[in-house]
Amino acid sequence: MRARLRYGLAGLAALAAGAGLWWGFGHPLPPGAAGLLPGPVAHFLMPQSPPKTEPEAPEFDVAVAQATTQTVPVAFSYTGTVISPKDAALQPRVTGVVVERPFEPGGHVKQGQILFRIDPRPFEVALRTAEAQREQAAAQLAFADAEVDRTQPLADKGYASEQRFQQLESNRQVARSRVQEAEAAIARQKLNLDYAVIRAPFDGRSSLSDVNIGDHVNENTTQLASVVQVDPIEVQVALSAEDSEAVRAALKEKRAFIQTLDAQGRPERKATIYKLDNRFDPRTARRLVRAWLPNADERYLPGEFVRTQVQVGEEERLLVPTVALSSQLDQRIVWRVGDDGRVAMNPVTTGEEFGDRTAILKGLKAGDRIATDHLQLLRQDQRVGIKRDGKDARQAANEPGAVR
Repeated sequence: MRARLRYGLAGLAALAAGAGLWWGFGHPLPPGAAGLLPGPVAHFLMPQSPPKTEPEAPEFDVAVAQATTQTVPVAFSYTGTVISPKDAALQPRVTGVVVERPFEPGGHVKQGQILFRIDPRPFEVALRTAEAQREQAAAQLAFADAEVDRTQPLADKGYASEQRFQQLESNRQVARSRVQEAEAAIARQKLNLDYAVIRAPFDGRSSLSDVNIGDHVNENTTQLASVVQVDPIEVQVALSAEDSEAVRAALKEKRAFIQTLDAQGRPERKATIYKLDNRFDPRTARRLVRAWLPNADERYLPGEFVRTQVQVGEEERLLVPTVALSSQLDQRIVWRVGDDGRVAMNPVTTGEEFGDRTAILKGLKAGDRIATDHLQLLRQDQRVGIKRDGKDARQAANEPGAVR
């Protein structure tokens, strides 16, 4: 009995040694052979399946946007100047004391509205004096006419000398000129009375004024106030030679206009180009262009500098949110998010900005997804989650009714 046991153990050991040698040469054990070996040996010699690994979890979630193709304007950016087509600086045309200021400085005025009234009494006195002088001159002219009429028949018959007749004719001409002089003096004083009332030359807004009732003002010297037209108003831009030619060509096809921009660079108001200057300024090599700008709300005032785009056409551009752009050394980059959630650094060539979006000239194609936040935390081949509707993916998945 003991001999059999010894022989059985020896055979089992030989079988195990042979199986080990077979496995050592890289051959799998036959399917039934494992059952003949002891449990620990079979477990050691049988091929083991690799352990299952969980997929790499995203480190955090990012918001993404797609690069999209849109129609954008072909435009040139300039700083424009707002100017008024009518701008009048009012000065008195007579000297005197202001007795009335029946308007509110800085407010709106209508054409013909009285702004200042200068004391008219000195001009009224001067007018009456001129009228009296005209009456005196008229009487002298009537007497001179009578003298000439009486002397002419006598001179024709030789009873009056030719010299006498010429003297009377000269006196009549002098009397006639004095009448004309008196009439001119009357017209002058009437004009002074008109000048004593300063009126608004057109509809617009007046400036503030330091001239008050009782102030003495001097003819063509004192600055009373100014009046400017504010609607419509004009925006003026100084174009380079190349851009001026593009505007000139676009005007022929009626596709050129100026767009004013707000502080964020978004289009605010459209102005219609109506005038190109007839020359370039040799000091700046620029040509002026002017455009009518609607301004009923008085958003713009003369002298104001505004950001503008001079548009001459449209084209298709690939756009991405400007916030998605960052810098790496001397180049602009975006972080492209793949379908597997891994990010890759993508160098790009950028163009002009259009509001909160920037044109991409090279480096992306339409439909590419790029990260728009946490840019400073991203690194190459990092796995991230995607925010949905501004929420983290994990937060959205835990909300009631979310599909899991």
